[in-house]
Amino acid sequence: MTNSCIETSFRTELETMKLYIKDGNVAWPNEAFSRPKSGGWYEVDHLPGTPIQAALGEGSPNRWVGIYQITICVPLNIGKDMLNARYNAIADHFKRGTVFSGIEIERVYCGPDDTESDHYRLPVRIEYRADIAN
Repeated sequence: MTNSCIETSFRTELETMKLYIKDGNVAWPNEAFSRPKSGGWYEVDHLPGTPIQAALGEGSPNRWVGIYQITICVPLNIGKDMLNARYNAIADHFKRGTVFSGIEIERVYCGPDDTESDHYRLPVRIEYRADIAN
């Protein structure tokens, strides 16, 4: 498994969240995107760390670590209800200890929120690790 496999696995898992994730409301890295006219959207970034040897021995697995960041974007001046509901849905879906495709979630937390000229942003950081054969 490589960073691209990890990124693909997260994308597949995120797309299962049908309540909030819909066609056209996620800005995937380096793909064309048009903001929806209402309801907000998500911006996704994969921030991989440096893999390390996970155990002793020549055939030991590598430990891949990193952060999968999902930034929730909502219109300005609508309060935090939509933002909090989306954050809670992501945090519930990617709970500590959740495992999918060999990836284990270590923690989920939100970063500092930020106001842009026409929308409000809250980054949600999902820290993970995956011990994968060398």
